[in-house]
Parts: sequence; structure tokens; C-alpha cells
Amino acid sequence: MNLKQFLYHKVIAGRKPWSIVSDVLFFGLLVMLLIPTTRSTILSGVAVARTWITNPEIPESKRVALGPLSLDSKFINSQGMEITLGSLKSEVIFLNQWATWCPPCRAEMPAIERLYKEYGSKVKFIILTSEDPSAVKKFIEKEGYTFPIYYGSVNGPELVSHSIPSTVIIDRSGKIAVQRKGAFNWSSRKIKRLLRELSVD
Repeated sequence: MNLKQFLYHKVIAGRKPWSIVSDVLFFGLLVMLLIPTTRSTILSGVAVARTWITNPEIPESKRVALGPLSLDSKFINSQGMEITLGSLKSEVIFLNQWATWCPPCRAEMPAIERLYKEYGSKVKFIILTSEDPSAVKKFIEKEGYTFPIYYGSVNGPELVSHSIPSTVIIDRSGKIAVQRKGAFNWSSRKIKRLLRELSVD
């Protein structure tokens, strides 16, 4: 009996599937705690799984419109230019709230970068943080991201979140088409299809 057969008979054979799954999850969490550099990779995998399992789009009949407080939210970009959500009427908006110290935020950044490279000319990307600009600039340059960074915070009950990352996609009529907390695969086919539909003139 070789090692592979030995491990199968001792570890896997006769065990219930949920027991094997729980052991794998426990092992993954243990690796995350002991080896911090693996967190981003594991969380990216979780984001892909979440995206595959769930449909992020909110049906049109259930979409909530941004209220006056949300529309008054002010952001400043890295060049010092100020915008409000209300000034972006008739645009599709991808708004992501994040921080450099947040592992799930960092895990979904590569997917956001891929999405931005493909849809940056059709969709208004607001990658929003309230961190110190020097720390953010250092992180962005190190990772090589090109999406636009904005500084500030959101107002209004439709957008305020007590956890990050938090992402919304707003359609041309000012209604929330997608609202997600936690890491997500933003360059998935589902999201690209939705952005294509929303950005059609």
C-alpha cells in the first residue's frame, strides 16, 4: 500500500462529506492565522465562490433610489478635484469603500483593477477611502493599480456601511443595482454582463 492509498483509507474513507468539508475549512482558517500572507489568496478564493453561488443584481422593481443625503456625498480625488454623487447623474457608478489595512479589501482589488481596465471608459469608478493619502498612495503604487482613488466618506442610509469592503453599482437613474459587503469577484461574467446592460445608451 502506497502513501496515497494509506492516507485515503485512514483520513477520507468512511467519513461523511460534511466532515471532510469542515476539516478543510478549519485547515484554511488555521493557515490564515499562522501565515498572514496567505489571507489574500484564500479570501480571493472565497470571493470567487461567493460570486459563483450568488446573483448580485437587484431586480429593477426592488432597486432603491439614492436620497438627497447620499447624493450630497462629496469626494476628492488624488488631484484635489471635488465631486458629488449628485453631479454624476445619468452615469453608471461603481462605488467601493475600502482601506489598505483590510484583508478582504485587498483580496478583491485585483478583480476591481481588471474590471476598471475593461469598463473604465463606460462606468464611473469611485474607489473610496478615508485613510491618509500618503499611505494609500504608497499602497497603490506598490500594487500597480490604476483605478481612480477618492478620499472622503458617504452620507445617507442607502450607502453608509459599518463594514468594509462595501460596494454598490448605481444605474443611470440613480438607483442601486448591486449592493455587496465583503470580498467579491468584481471581474466576473455576471458583473460584466450587468455593466454592459447598464451602460448601453
